[in-house]
Amino acid sequence: MTFRKSSEILREFVEDHQHLFDKTHEKAIYFVGLICCLCAHISYFIIFYMLHIKEMMYFNIGSIAFYILTLILNTIIKNEKSILVYLADLEIIAHAFMATKLLGWQPDFGMFLLLIIPATFLTQGKRFYIPFIVTFLSMGLYLYLKITITDETVLKYNVDDTGIIRALHLTNVVICGFVLLFSSTNFMLQREYMEFKLVDQRETFKRLASIDPLTQLYNRRAMNENIRTIRRESKTPSTSYVIGIGDIDNFKRINDTYGHDIGDKVLVYVANLFISLIPEEGYAARWGGEEFLFVIPDARIKDGVDFTEKIHKSLRAHVFEIEDCEFGVTMTFGVNTGIPTDKIDSVITKADKRLYKGKNNGKNHTEFTD
Repeated sequence: MTFRKSSEILREFVEDHQHLFDKTHEKAIYFVGLICCLCAHISYFIIFYMLHIKEMMYFNIGSIAFYILTLILNTIIKNEKSILVYLADLEIIAHAFMATKLLGWQPDFGMFLLLIIPATFLTQGKRFYIPFIVTFLSMGLYLYLKITITDETVLKYNVDDTGIIRALHLTNVVICGFVLLFSSTNFMLQREYMEFKLVDQRETFKRLASIDPLTQLYNRRAMNENIRTIRRESKTPSTSYVIGIGDIDNFKRINDTYGHDIGDKVLVYVANLFISLIPEEGYAARWGGEEFLFVIPDARIKDGVDFTEKIHKSLRAHVFEIEDCEFGVTMTFGVNTGIPTDKIDSVITKADKRLYKGKNNGKNHTEFTD
C-alpha cells in the first residue's frame, strides 16, 4: 500500500465526519439555542404580565430584543460565535438575579446562577478566562442573595398561589435542563470535530515525515518500518515476502540531455506506475535518486517478477515527448525473497546485487537469481 492510498482513506473518513460541526451546522446549532432562549423569555413575559410584576415584564421585553439581536448577529459573525453564548450567559445571570431579588427563592430562579457555571465551561471559546469571570460573577451574586434574602426578608412581590409557584418552578427546571443539554451537546459536537481534525493533522505530519515529496511514495525511513511491520505480522516463521529494487536506466543521461525538470517528470511518472500497479497489500518507496524499492508480503519470487514485468510493459508502451524530441525509459530490477528470521539489510543487499547484475547484463529486465 502506498502512503497516498492510506492517507486518502483517512482523509475521506475525516471529511465524512466534518459535517458534525462545519460552519453551516455551527450556525444552525447556535440558532436553535438562541431561538429557544427567545421563546423562554416570551413565556416569562406572559407569566410576569399575568402576575403584574412590571420590573420583570420590562426586563423580558429587553431580553426578547436582545435575543432577536443575537439571532441577527449569528448570521453575520463568521468566527468566534461563542461570544453570543457568553452574552446569553450574562443575560441569564441578570434575569435570575433580578427575579430572585423580587420573588425570593421559592420559584427557584436562583438555580440558574449555579447551572450557568458548568454551562459556560462547556462553551469552547478562544478566551479561556471568560468562564472564570462568569463563575466569579454568578457565584458572587448567588452568595449575595443567600445572605440578603432569608425567610424573614420582606419581598416586593409575594406570590401566595402555590399553583403559580409550582408552575414557575417547573418552567425553570425545564429551561435549566435545556440549557445544560444544549451546552453539553454543543461541547460534545465541538470535541468530536476537534478529534477528527487532530487525526487529520497527525496524519498530515506523519505524511510529511514518511513520504518523498516529489513522488509521493514512502521514503527510505518509512519503508524500513513497513518491512519490519511485514516481518512482525507474517503468518508463520517461514512465510516469505518479496523485495525488489528498480533503477531507471541511463537516468543521468536524461538529466544531462533534457534537464532536471524533465528528469523529475520521469520520476513522477514511474512512481505513479508503482502506485497504480502494486498489489493492494504491497508497499513502494523511492529508495534514493532514481532507485525505487517495493515489498510484497506473503509472496514468492514469481509474484515480484510478475509485478516488475507490468512496470516493464507500461514503460515500453510510453513515449516521453519533449518539444521536438521523443524518448523512452526503461528500468532494471533485482528481486529477492526473505522470511521473518532474515536480516532486512541482507535481503535488500541481495536484491541490490541482482539489480547490478541486471545492469551488467544489458539492463531493461529483471534479475531474480544469483
